[in-house]
Amino acid sequence: MDMRRITEIGVAVRDLEQATQLFVELFNADIGDIIEVERYAMHYRMCRVGKVDFELMAPTGDTGVIAEFLAKRGEGLHHIAFAVDDIKDTMGTLGKKGVQFVDDAPIRAQLDVVDYAGRVFCDDLQFTFSHPASILGILFEFIQYPEGYQAP
Repeated sequence: MDMRRITEIGVAVRDLEQATQLFVELFNADIGDIIEVERYAMHYRMCRVGKVDFELMAPTGDTGVIAEFLAKRGEGLHHIAFAVDDIKDTMGTLGKKGVQFVDDAPIRAQLDVVDYAGRVFCDDLQFTFSHPASILGILFEFIQYPEGYQAP
């Protein structure tokens, strides 16, 4: 199991445009496009600060994972993501150590993944989330990027 680096920090926000403006003003962030994710009733935008992507996530309605998170906890840290070389190996290794996952198998991206050089990768990105109760109450995401993609 190879955890290459923290690649993304997820932040739940109520207003995506307002949060984006704050990241640009405070941190001179480079911003990506807004991506809609119907599966989770949310939209997000990546804001790169240095070599770390902040995934600013906002609900698109009154339901969904981000709306529920905001109702319970308010705005703030949602998850921390690691880039991994082999997501199935990561799930197997951590599973043997008692870590539970939100899903039984990795999820393939159902949308185009665009990096900051403008390259598009379709359906090659895989990810999974550990259950927060398994690791100190923290939601971790594990991402296997497409071959050739250089994670931050």
